[in-house]
Amino acid sequence: MVRCFEDNNVIHVAGKINPLDDIEVIQTELALADMGTVEKAIHRENKKARSGDKDAARLVQILERIQPHLNEAKPVRALGLDAEEMALIKPLCLITAKPAMYVGNVSDTGFTDNPLLDQLTAYAKAQHAPVVAICAALEAEIADLDDADKGAFLADMGMEEPGLDRLIHAGFTLLGCKLTSPPGSKRCARGPSMRATPRRKPQA
Repeated sequence: MVRCFEDNNVIHVAGKINPLDDIEVIQTELALADMGTVEKAIHRENKKARSGDKDAARLVQILERIQPHLNEAKPVRALGLDAEEMALIKPLCLITAKPAMYVGNVSDTGFTDNPLLDQLTAYAKAQHAPVVAICAALEAEIADLDDADKGAFLADMGMEEPGLDRLIHAGFTLLGCKLTSPPGSKRCARGPSMRATPRRKPQA
């Protein structure tokens, strides 16, 4: 989550509001962590490749493409690897290869005509990542209301559902999961339903 609103009463640690700068700080740290993993993997897989391991040689080729990308603090998910290449690097559990979602914390009037949110949206679009705008101040108020008052409050604010619910929906969609119960319900609180895979009978 990054800040996308101006408020002189809420001081930003950097002294200015720039959601892209905030993202770059975090992304640089994650890229550095992945860089360490990639460097170790290249060293390890190179030994296997020299012994004639074709899979290791293929993995090294991919990692050598990833390395300069990470060196520029860019996430692996933005490199454009195909499904086969992503499958090969999956065991490495690279943080920046995982799906990402950006959350913009806006004011109660900042859902539209918000240059800071527009910057975040454009940035996320370049990485094929979704953006969810929420107002943390409103969410805090909604959380303190009972169910009967929540509906009236949302209607007054012109909202169909709380921002937290939209965030949950977006998260499930990003992960390719299906939410079978409304966010906030008791059933949803227990977690998503899992479809059991029937066991195969042993063959004679």
